Amino acid sequence: MDIDTIRKKIKNGNYIIKSHVIQHALKEGFERRHIEEAIFRGKIIELYPDDQRLLICGKITMSVKSQIYLHVVCEHSDEEYLELITSYIPDEKIWSKPPYNRLKKKWRKK
Repeated sequence: MDIDTIRKKIKNGNYIIKSHVIQHALKEGFERRHIEEAIFRGKIIELYPDDQRLLICGKITMSVKSQIYLHVVCEHSDEEYLELITSYIPDEKIWSKPPYNRLKKKWRKK
């Protein structure tokens, strides 16, 4: 699925927000409008074809002086509805800056 198709589903209201999205939103302080903004302003950064899922990263405006990145995992197994599986503010210990790529783990010898 491409980003334009995803944006069309969001624009038309053809999406379902799963409970995990709500949990992160409450914990991390973002809202539904931020999730939509991330999708409209973002890009697909990872594909999970076995699960029919993908990860979008987009910059959102939290306040006049604050913009951050938000990750949104979408499932596209249903032809009509897009499922928003989870959304979160990416951890700087795991993601590059900007958070489009995962950092490689550094393994220490024991």
